Amino acid sequence: MSGSPMKIVSISGASKDVGKSSLAAYIIRRCRECAAVKFSLHQAAPEGDPILEQHLSEGDTGRDTVLMKRAGAHPVYWVRATADTLAELVREVSDRIESPLAVMEGNSFLQYVKPDYSVFIMGPTFDDFKESAWSALAGADTILVNGAVGAPGEDALALERRCKELNGKAKVIFASETGREEAYSIILSRIMGRLGGEYFMEEVDPKVAEELKKRSQEGRIPCAAALKLAEELGVSTLEVGKAANQLQIKIVNCSLGCF
Repeated sequence: MSGSPMKIVSISGASKDVGKSSLAAYIIRRCRECAAVKFSLHQAAPEGDPILEQHLSEGDTGRDTVLMKRAGAHPVYWVRATADTLAELVREVSDRIESPLAVMEGNSFLQYVKPDYSVFIMGPTFDDFKESAWSALAGADTILVNGAVGAPGEDALALERRCKELNGKAKVIFASETGREEAYSIILSRIMGRLGGEYFMEEVDPKVAEELKKRSQEGRIPCAAALKLAEELGVSTLEVGKAANQLQIKIVNCSLGCF
C-alpha cells in the first residue's frame, strides 16, 4: 500500500448469521471509498485461489461478499484460509488494497490485525459462541446485541454486566431497545469519531452544527446535552455525532453508548 496507512474497521461475531454482513453493508454504503474483505477459516485448504475477488453479474445474490460489493466496496475479497495459511493471507490481501479504508469481516484474522475500530455482534445469550468469538468480544470497541433479550431491563442488565466482565472498555448496544437503524447509526457515529469524518460522505446538517457550536464550551459538550439536542431537532444521534466530528467538538461523559 502507498500513502497513509489503511484504516480498518472489523466486524466479528458470536456465530454464523448473527448480522455481520448487514452492518458491514450499512457502513460501506456511507464510505467515500473503501474495500471489503471477508475471512473464513477452513480445516483443509479449499480448492483454487485462497483469495477470491468478488465481481458482480446478473443474478448474484446471497453471499456476504455480494452484499459488500453491491453496497459499493471495491475491491471485495473472500479469503479462505486455514490456521497455517491465515497469517500470510492476511498480509497478502492487505497488500492488494489501495483504498484508505477497509471493512473486514470475520473473527480469525483479528489475531494478526489491530483494527482502528472493532464491532462484535452477538445474540441475546452466550449460547453457541464459536471458540474464536471470545477473544473477538474481548477486543471489541462496541458490542451489538441482536434479538430480543428476555425480560425487558432485567435480562439486558445482566447480559450487559457479563459483557463488561469480559470487556470493560466496550460499549454495549441492544438493537431491541434502539431499533436496528438507530443501533447502526450509533456505531457509525462512533467509527467516525475514531477515524475521522473524512472517510465518510454524509454531509453535516447545518442546523445541527450551529446549535452544537452554541451549546458546547471549550470544544466539549456533555453526552446528555448532545442527546437533548438530537431530540429537540428531531434528528438521529448520528447527525449530532457527525457535526461534532466535523467541528472537533468532543462529546464527554457518555455512559449510554450513543456516541
